[in-house]
Amino acid sequence: MNKKLVVNLLLKKTHRFLFISMIALVVSLTVLNFIASFIMHQYETLNRDYFNNSNVKVIHVDSKDENNFTTDIEIKDTESINQLLKENKLHEKARAYPVYFLPTVFDSTEKTGIAVMGVHEDLAFLVGENCQLNDNSICVNENDKKQLTIEVPVIEEKDGGFISSQYIDVQYSVEEGATRENSIIIQSAPDTNQAYVNEKEAENLLGIMFQNSPNSDEYIRETHLHKIIVYVKDVKDVDTVGELLKKENYYTSYTFNSFENFSVNLSAAQHILIMLSIFFTLASIVIAVLLLVNYFRVQRKEIAILKLNGYNTKSIQSIYSRLMAVILLRVFIISIGIYALNLLFKWIPVALSQFLLVGLLNIIILVITLFLSYIFGIKKTAGMEMADLLKKGKEFD
Repeated sequence: MNKKLVVNLLLKKTHRFLFISMIALVVSLTVLNFIASFIMHQYETLNRDYFNNSNVKVIHVDSKDENNFTTDIEIKDTESINQLLKENKLHEKARAYPVYFLPTVFDSTEKTGIAVMGVHEDLAFLVGENCQLNDNSICVNENDKKQLTIEVPVIEEKDGGFISSQYIDVQYSVEEGATRENSIIIQSAPDTNQAYVNEKEAENLLGIMFQNSPNSDEYIRETHLHKIIVYVKDVKDVDTVGELLKKENYYTSYTFNSFENFSVNLSAAQHILIMLSIFFTLASIVIAVLLLVNYFRVQRKEIAILKLNGYNTKSIQSIYSRLMAVILLRVFIISIGIYALNLLFKWIPVALSQFLLVGLLNIIILVITLFLSYIFGIKKTAGMEMADLLKKGKEFD
């Protein structure tokens, strides 16, 4: 009698315990699939909204407290903050950058006003994915031209105010992709023609605008300093840097400002999700292995019959290994089929992107289950002596 025929006979003569075990495995694996999907969704949400979200890593500093008086931030505070970070061994984790807000310039063709901000090129990714903030370039939301000519007003002081009767054309290469709402500007201004240049270009524009001003270049830059941005590389360090700045009497604004130890709690939540995934996976494997090992205990009579028919231990191990492979394949097809039907009919909200991961998880669990079942069930039971198989079998009673 060949092994394939024996396997088919054993499948047809399925013990009710194996049938119940199959149902339990399908239910266990199906529940695990939905739990895994939920955990993956939560994990992806944490990464998208917090750990990989550059916006939550930005700390805005716009003023400071000096002798119980609130004063505007100064350019020198950029270096002071960077030195503070260095003294607290945070200089490799965070850095401060000045942000300038310039007087309105005009598009030479459409005659529309453009609000320009000067931002360090290191922060270009906060403005937009395609923004580089290179020299002689300006980053805007969208533009169908490769070059943009702007009219820069030459500003004069008169009667305590500012006037401009002269404009100088400046041409820039266009970079597209600046988002209308980003972490450089906190307030929402969706209809504003906002543009961004690097610090060098911002200083050049200010030089053109105030070329007739009696004030120094340093004073002009100081009066157009909008705020200081501190960018923190890892979200887990945002609270630490934020608290340090508050301790030094800087007024700050950032996503986690109103939450106590929020970044620490995020990290803990991430670890909990990982631990839950491991726990449910191990629990599924243990349940599956215990069910199959118990099945082999009630298979001692069949194993004894096979030995009486001349099958040796190795052949019996091969037969039952094939049997388990067929059973686990059926379990996989049913459980993944239920998951696929759920994707189609949307009974429980899950993402299509998780389908392959769930399938891979199922395969890993079933392969481990097959291996452990072989070690603790097939190999052990098939290796028993005939007397032990009959002695411990139910038919002996």
